[in-house]
Amino acid sequence: MVRPHKERRVEKSPPLTHYKPVSIPLSDLEEIILTIEEMEAIRLADIEQLDQATAAAKMEVSRPTFHRIVNLAYQKIASAFWQGKALRVDGGTFRIDHQCRTDLRHCLCQTCGHKWAIPHGTGQRCHDLSCPACQNFTVIRDPNENHELI
Repeated sequence: MVRPHKERRVEKSPPLTHYKPVSIPLSDLEEIILTIEEMEAIRLADIEQLDQATAAAKMEVSRPTFHRIVNLAYQKIASAFWQGKALRVDGGTFRIDHQCRTDLRHCLCQTCGHKWAIPHGTGQRCHDLSCPACQNFTVIRDPNENHELI
């Protein structure tokens, strides 16, 4: 029996979940699934430009495991590009780490004016939430985020 994967530490959710060739509807394309931790490995290696040992430590995995994760991600991305398939970022074995509790997203109800905050990286967007005070779905991200909550 295969041992279950240890959860990989991910700092933030990817900003987008689908990438596809131009001019072809998503419904007409085969999808290749890139896991959240594979996307995080790409971010650490290519955007943050960390060496593999440092990136592995950030994800709380061994360096050989990080190497396998990032290589599988590169293989999936290259395959999607070469074969004209869509990439969907979804699933995996991970946890989003909220080390900085001051990294908050501030929400504002347009109906009653109630303001509250949720941590970044939870996958929740303000406009998808109902107001905890009046239960309306007229919530937006507060344009004045740099203020204290009342």
